[in-house]
Amino acid sequence: MYRPSHRDAAVLIAIALLVPTCAAQAQEWVGPMGSITEAELRDHIHYLASDFLEGRDTGTEGYMLAAHFGAILFGAAGLEPMFTGSSGAQSFFQPIAFESAKVSGTSAMRATVGGKPKDYRLGQEFLALQIFSGGELSVEETPVFLGYGIEAPDHGWNDYEGLDVAGRIAVMVAGAPTRNGEPVLPEEQHAVYSSLSRSANARVMSAVQHGVSALIVVADSASTGLWGEVTRMMSQPTVRPMPGDAPEQGSPRSSPWFIMIKAPEAVNLLSGTGYDPVSGTGPCTPGRLDGVRIALDLKYEAEPAFSAPNVVGVLPGTDSILKDEYIVVTAHLDHVGIRNGQIYNGADDNASGSAAVLEAAEAAALAPAKRSIIFVLLTAEEKGLLGSMYFAVNPPVPIEKIVLNINLDMVGRNSPDWPESLLAMGSENRRPELLQLIRDVNSRVGVNLDWRLNEGSDPYAHVQRSDQLAFMQRGIPAILITRGFMGPDYHRPSDDPETINYPKVLQAARLAFALAVEAGNREILFDGE
Repeated sequence: MYRPSHRDAAVLIAIALLVPTCAAQAQEWVGPMGSITEAELRDHIHYLASDFLEGRDTGTEGYMLAAHFGAILFGAAGLEPMFTGSSGAQSFFQPIAFESAKVSGTSAMRATVGGKPKDYRLGQEFLALQIFSGGELSVEETPVFLGYGIEAPDHGWNDYEGLDVAGRIAVMVAGAPTRNGEPVLPEEQHAVYSSLSRSANARVMSAVQHGVSALIVVADSASTGLWGEVTRMMSQPTVRPMPGDAPEQGSPRSSPWFIMIKAPEAVNLLSGTGYDPVSGTGPCTPGRLDGVRIALDLKYEAEPAFSAPNVVGVLPGTDSILKDEYIVVTAHLDHVGIRNGQIYNGADDNASGSAAVLEAAEAAALAPAKRSIIFVLLTAEEKGLLGSMYFAVNPPVPIEKIVLNINLDMVGRNSPDWPESLLAMGSENRRPELLQLIRDVNSRVGVNLDWRLNEGSDPYAHVQRSDQLAFMQRGIPAILITRGFMGPDYHRPSDDPETINYPKVLQAARLAFALAVEAGNREILFDGE
């Protein structure tokens, strides 16, 4: 449990004295959009990404200072808190208790093929991790074969077509599809999917979207690096919210387990399909693995770790009916802290997005929309989207009343693929309407947007790699604003305020504000409502 030190208290007092002045100055600008300024964004980023906050790792004093900073600014802007603190007072903090957990050495996997059982040895013949956070798994069933596990219908290939894998064990193999010896997918996508290491994220996220309970990935001979990385991850404790920390509003989609086995261990498993995972030859046709039973008994060893909050404020809507619907604008506040004695300040990742949310909140408060808008600075994104997953499972309003998420992550640098532009991408759910909303709004805001990933395939699966995924999993349409997830100084100690492209952050903040207000004011947000 965090308790402010004398140093922290002095800093918070200084922030409290300064913030009302800044908020008052914002009123002098003509129009809400004008209240979002490069100077204020610069000030926010320089504080959040200063050495003083020591990288804002979840659960540290530095993170808590950043959280208090966000809460004070939310209050100064006129947002209302949504929670009650331990003293009974209203609070901008949604507290989350975390635990440190590691896969138990007693976890077991058994496959029975044609009546002959085989036990797999953890750490040698199979590896196991849980994607995001969740509980233990004990199940025995006939698995579903997903082939390559590739979902690319725009390019004529979808291994999920006609399959219901929700709550099931699924098996997939490495590689990319070919017909008559020629790649099915375009050259770039074929190259990505031919490498399990490069495509693991996209394949896993598709499985998450389809709700599998456990994903067994058969690693090929070229995946030794990935095997080593998963082995390392499995041997180290990870952080996750403690189960039962708060009452859940509805049951979330379960968080699947990720299991790796090497190709020779899967020969018997896939013998009925005609596919040989060692040579990578034979028909790779998805379907039930009849005659195969897989039993999993996957467990964790856990102990309490620390607490850290999401920072949440609401701007109530002005319409007597629409105010009960909510737009949620998010950015993660945490970064990775100190590693090997070096401070990772995370100016782009994600002080830039957090600063943009703070400025968008201040602007929105000057012109409230018909719908209510919730602004959230999320914790523990770097530990596996944990803060957003927790918020989506334990929302302060009924989950069905959240109609849109707008998430900002890394909006402050020039990426090699998109050097002078930002990306604004829509989730698979309601994508045409979301893209039209972005076009309509940006025709007035004038942000330099690159549309290539909206119009074609996205080999890096941007819309499944940040906090918007937690909302997408609950059926909520989402927009991601980013400069792209790969590029200079990513997860390096050199991600400092001096490297930030502040005009780009300004564009992102103004676009987020305009999207939220436009969505908040439309009588009908999406067709068919």
